[in-house]
Amino acid sequence: MKSFSVIIPIYNEEEILEKQLDKLIGEIDKILPKSVYEIILVENGSTDSTLAVGRKLAKQIRHIRAFHLENPSYGQAFKKGIKESVHEVIVQFDIDFWDIDFLEQSLLLIERYDIIIGSKNLGISKDNRPIARKLISKFLEQIIRVYFRVPFSDTHGMKTIRRNLIMPLIDKIQSQNHFFDSELLIICHYLKYSFKELPVRLEEIRKTRFPIHIRTSGVVQEFVRLLAMRRLLVNHLC
Repeated sequence: MKSFSVIIPIYNEEEILEKQLDKLIGEIDKILPKSVYEIILVENGSTDSTLAVGRKLAKQIRHIRAFHLENPSYGQAFKKGIKESVHEVIVQFDIDFWDIDFLEQSLLLIERYDIIIGSKNLGISKDNRPIARKLISKFLEQIIRVYFRVPFSDTHGMKTIRRNLIMPLIDKIQSQNHFFDSELLIICHYLKYSFKELPVRLEEIRKTRFPIHIRTSGVVQEFVRLLAMRRLLVNHLC
């Protein structure tokens, strides 16, 4: 019997939250009817009714637990979810970016590998986002791959991870927001954890909730800080 915790950071998702969770739970119960799982929602700094919707759903649906952070931060929301999780296997999804085939396959593979990555950048993946978003993410991931000499093609998105392996690391991560999980995977690579990448499908179901100038500025600043940490990471972990 499979057991796992699904962690979903949420920010200004009131319009799609309930519908997407109904769909996700329905698909999990269909393909994994005997599984034991929880869905951890970590609302972070929303300005709409996302928190209220999440808390309502947590009261109504036994699989859902809801938590709140004051400030918007994808990385800190994921970190909070890890700490609150109760199962050894952790699955990282976004409310608008999850793939039930990835979930099913990764739960089998996690018995052989430490980390399973759902990569948007594999040749057989289906990434139907606008071309600008695809190009930017591919560009950043390529820099990470070459600069840090990692074997994987994607660091931000779907993952299945062993909780006991990453718990000692998450408080040491310097990237607080956009590149929290990127830095985590880089560290795990230097620690010689085993990885497996799977193709995923990605559809754009709503526009970004962040003004483009604000998002771009934050991403660039944090990305520069991440690149500056290479020598520190190598010296301390290799």
